[in-house]
Amino acid sequence: KILSTSYSMKKEISLYTKKNINVIPFGIDTNFFKPLKVKSLFAENDIVIGTVKKMEDHYGIPFLIDAFKILTDKYPDLPLKLLLVGGGRDFKKYQEYLLEKGLSDKAKMTGLVPYEKTAEYQNMLDIAVIPSLSESFGVSALEASACEKPVIAANVGGLPEVVREGVTGFLVPPADVISLAAKIESLILDKELRNKIGVNGRKFVNNNYGWELSVTLMKNQYLSLASE
Repeated sequence: KILSTSYSMKKEISLYTKKNINVIPFGIDTNFFKPLKVKSLFAENDIVIGTVKKMEDHYGIPFLIDAFKILTDKYPDLPLKLLLVGGGRDFKKYQEYLLEKGLSDKAKMTGLVPYEKTAEYQNMLDIAVIPSLSESFGVSALEASACEKPVIAANVGGLPEVVREGVTGFLVPPADVISLAAKIESLILDKELRNKIGVNGRKFVNNNYGWELSVTLMKNQYLSLASE
């Protein structure tokens, strides 16, 4: 059997084989990734935009920084903050880029965090952004949705499968800083919309990507192989 975690990856695999490919997505533990009251790194009234990803260029982190810069310049009186969670080979480069952009006082970079802490950091966000240039699936987007956070993601790879346009978030063209800033802007100005999309996101994860569903699908694959 050949299994894929997304239809995007299935399409790529099908270029190299004529065998049937079954899609079984990663499951999200919604008992772990859920809305939580956490001790935030930010003030209660801050509007926190960010991502939980590796700090590497192919995840589009510079586009998020540039979009954030556009918005802080446009809305100097809004308490906008940027949270970048994760380690990676470009971590120091992004630190320097934030300094260059004059954003060091508005941004926090955590470095690598233990997996068991990721739900806490997802809950510090008001808006989750996944501006990747490539993405086979989109686990971080689903984890954010499970925590009732609206997600803005690049329209690449498996991300369109896990972000429902206008329902659980928004999709933007990859590397398009202006479009990215515009979608973030629509959410920072409308708290009610943020909340509505966040609630939709958790329902979407529960209905389509819950842990038990994925485990059952995988178990059935093994049982089918055993019977054959």
